[in-house]
Amino acid sequence: MTDLSQRDSRKSDTRGPSERANHRLLVLSGGVGGLIGLALATVSLLSMPHGRKLDDHAVWTSPLPLWFAIVMALLWGVVIPIISWRWHRVVDEHERQAYRDGAVASFYTVGLGVPVWWLLWRGGVLPPVQVDWVYGAMRTVGSIVWLWRKYA
Repeated sequence: MTDLSQRDSRKSDTRGPSERANHRLLVLSGGVGGLIGLALATVSLLSMPHGRKLDDHAVWTSPLPLWFAIVMALLWGVVIPIISWRWHRVVDEHERQAYRDGAVASFYTVGLGVPVWWLLWRGGVLPPVQVDWVYGAMRTVGSIVWLWRKYA
């Protein structure tokens, strides 16, 4: 006869290897992204020219040391695509479709939103198109659609 307290204390992972790899890669991608963001904010603030006041745009517009810019570009342009490629190889069909729906929504957000913004800027209604707002909108829309399609 088995002791119930022993059986309950040994929780087995019922997820398959593909799902475990999926979750590991999502955590790894989030960790790399978080480190990039933290490093970028820290170095941006530390390398801000003397005399410049700390404002809302300091992290986005202050100059970066060349070595740091190269390291960040390599992380963003090489490491994250490798993680993404691996994720696409282990993800199931349902999540792959949710991701594709989010990617299409992101494409339309940029493909339709930027020309509208640009035209309204030329008409004097809006400020010039800002890449950080476009990127943020693209990521936000894609993430919302992905979460909705995956969990709803």
